[in-house]
Amino acid sequence: MELPEIVEFARNFSVMVRIQGPDPKGLKMRKHAFHHYQSGKTTLSASGVLLPDSFNKFPIVKHIRENSSSVSALVVTVASIVVPFLSVQHHDNNTQEIPALIHGVQIDVMTEGKMSAHKTVNDDELDKGTPMWLNSRLLALVDVPVASCSLLALVEAPASLTEQGSWEVGWSLASSNTNHQAFNDPPRQQDLPDVHIAPSNKRGDLLVAMGSPFGILSPVHFLNSISVGSVANSYPSDSSKSSLLMADIRCLPGMEGGPVFGEHARLIGIVGRPIRQRVGGAEIQLVIPWEAIASVWRDNAHSSDSLIVHNPFKSPIEKAMTSIALITINEGAWASEVVLNSQGLILTNAHLLEPWRFGKTTLQGGMYQSTLSSLSMNSTESVVTWGVRSGEHQEEREGMLPRMVKTSKAYKDDEQNPYRGGLVYVSKGPLDVALLQLESVPDQLCAIIPEFKCPSAGSKAHVIGHGLIGPRCDAYPSVCSGVVALVVKEQNSLHSNGRGLQESAESDYPAMLETTAAVHPGGSGGAVINSEGLMIGLVTSNARHGGGTVIPHLNFSIPCAALEPIFKFSKADMKDLLILEILDKPNENLSSVWALLPPVSPKRVPAPTVLTQPQSLGKAIIDKEGKEKGSSFVKFISERQGEMFPKSPSQLVRVENFLKEIIPSKL
Repeated sequence: MELPEIVEFARNFSVMVRIQGPDPKGLKMRKHAFHHYQSGKTTLSASGVLLPDSFNKFPIVKHIRENSSSVSALVVTVASIVVPFLSVQHHDNNTQEIPALIHGVQIDVMTEGKMSAHKTVNDDELDKGTPMWLNSRLLALVDVPVASCSLLALVEAPASLTEQGSWEVGWSLASSNTNHQAFNDPPRQQDLPDVHIAPSNKRGDLLVAMGSPFGILSPVHFLNSISVGSVANSYPSDSSKSSLLMADIRCLPGMEGGPVFGEHARLIGIVGRPIRQRVGGAEIQLVIPWEAIASVWRDNAHSSDSLIVHNPFKSPIEKAMTSIALITINEGAWASEVVLNSQGLILTNAHLLEPWRFGKTTLQGGMYQSTLSSLSMNSTESVVTWGVRSGEHQEEREGMLPRMVKTSKAYKDDEQNPYRGGLVYVSKGPLDVALLQLESVPDQLCAIIPEFKCPSAGSKAHVIGHGLIGPRCDAYPSVCSGVVALVVKEQNSLHSNGRGLQESAESDYPAMLETTAAVHPGGSGGAVINSEGLMIGLVTSNARHGGGTVIPHLNFSIPCAALEPIFKFSKADMKDLLILEILDKPNENLSSVWALLPPVSPKRVPAPTVLTQPQSLGKAIIDKEGKEKGSSFVKFISERQGEMFPKSPSQLVRVENFLKEIIPSKL
């Protein structure tokens, strides 16, 4: 099913929910990023999902229908827009089945003409999809415990200094308990198609979210807008059924509660509020899976399994994820790394070890923004010192060697037994690469498969790494999707020979990849892969504004074609460092590319100036009396014109020596 077909299918189920009520002091709008307040009345809005009759098989839907009288249709939305208007009696006794609202509150649902409210409504107008407001009532407030626990684990997990502070729920909502769902009762729906549920959502899978951002401002302009992205991660990562999805998608206030569909128009869940870093402002959009909502009041009958479509196969992106690990230093700072072979050779960035070489006094400073937020490293006696360079930073560098290498929770023996590693190689050249060696290799890690062919602009690109969510949550790597925006090529290229790369005169050597996939702090050393799961680049840095704000969707990676010596080294016995020698050589063109400077123009040596004798010089001048004037000077010049005015550049040296004898310098 193509994307336009999925969008049209989603319009059958996407609605906008509006609640308005008395608010004399304007207190009910404080925790909402977008609201409307006029004449002592506050109006809030969100999106919602219209449930088809086939969902009556789910225990939670069945329970609500049985405990409510004359229920025609059900709409599920977020409870955050309803909670401010709950009565005092409900706050004192929240165990009642149907929550009570304060007097004067009205709930309306806007649809695109898929419902019939009264017999006076023209059926022809309904078929045209004319938006209309339909009165509704609140039936239930349902907590989703599994989603709430996952959210609290992400927001309230102990944060280190390198994680740029703790997290909060975005869109100006102060409370982190946002996984309550509200069920409303609008008029009955007409001829809604059946929907299948996608139970297992794999990283990189398509997401199509539909909602009404800023809907109360102008529903005609914002009703059922779409946003397209992909699954970035899930939590808990080691669970077969995730209770919370992290999405690589852009949603706006008012879209919370809207439906999220995947491939083949299967329902994945509803849009939640994002979590946001208090320092840095980075956001992660959350999606609450329908399976998590349906787990409430689930009995042992599992009567809803007929709506679930299972897919046991792993996607190429999931297979590539087994090649991405996480490196931690000092139990706080972290970065990403790529597994190169079964012996535990690890590829990551050199700026983790030598930040001063990349224009940084610290790992957070510099001429271009590193994707790693911060690192502090301790030395270890077992570190191999190959490639260590002497110089003014030698003492500083020796105190910044990696202490240990950790992987995700699924790749560790236990919490107290991380996999340790040592330093093998740090490039002295312009490429930001380093190699580490694991002392022991977990069985779950697999070597990445490189693609040395240069990717084309516009082709799919997926960034896999541990951006933003670090080791504190034991999460798997996240996946952010985009395209290759540009391939920057260097003028003097390199080509492969038997031992590595050597210089050539070709001009199509890829030096840098620019992608639109989001890269966040902690993603340094991650992999850029194509749709086939092959690695096309190593994540190195991203751009930032002049004020320091990072631009996640503009980032730079080293193409695998430039990393070919490293892959050759990983396939050999890993002792022949001559294979890596070409990476240590200075390269002005490559350095200018990674410094974001124009290409270095070749210096032209100016041709020597050759003095020529004036045409009139050497000829005697005859005065009025017929006598020669200046004959002595003319005779002097004529005798020495071969020395004073050489006919070829090779005679310039003799002229210079002659002038020194005749005209002594006063300098």
